[in-house]
Amino acid sequence: MTSHASVIYHTLERETSHSQYLPSCGKFLNMDDQASATFIRNVLAAVDADPDLNDAKLSIKAGVNRRMVTDMREGRVKSPKLSSVFAIAKALNRDPGELMGLGPRPKIRSDLSAFLSQYDEDAQARILHAMKAFPPAPSEER
Repeated sequence: MTSHASVIYHTLERETSHSQYLPSCGKFLNMDDQASATFIRNVLAAVDADPDLNDAKLSIKAGVNRRMVTDMREGRVKSPKLSSVFAIAKALNRDPGELMGLGPRPKIRSDLSAFLSQYDEDAQARILHAMKAFPPAPSEER
């Protein structure tokens, strides 16, 4: 059995938990250090703030390895896999970008997104151009 320095195996089945690079597509699969640290800090704060949630319950709800959540808490995980990031964000009912410190994403209705996704980029550009003819929505006063 060979192993890669950037992979930690948690189970006998060799569950890959922290692969930094996917050679088959030439892409890095992890976040930068700042986004990782912010993500971990925000996840742990969310768990600690919810009296009905703990590390074990989060791991079950997110479908991730229990050890991964413990390793995040104890500082052994520096960069969780993006699939874990999305699973944990979904389990917490939070936006992954916000958990990583990227700020909120613009809210777009799912039916509008589905409608636009049926068109290629050129058609979407034409639709956007037509939509710009509409006056902007009045801003809400707070």
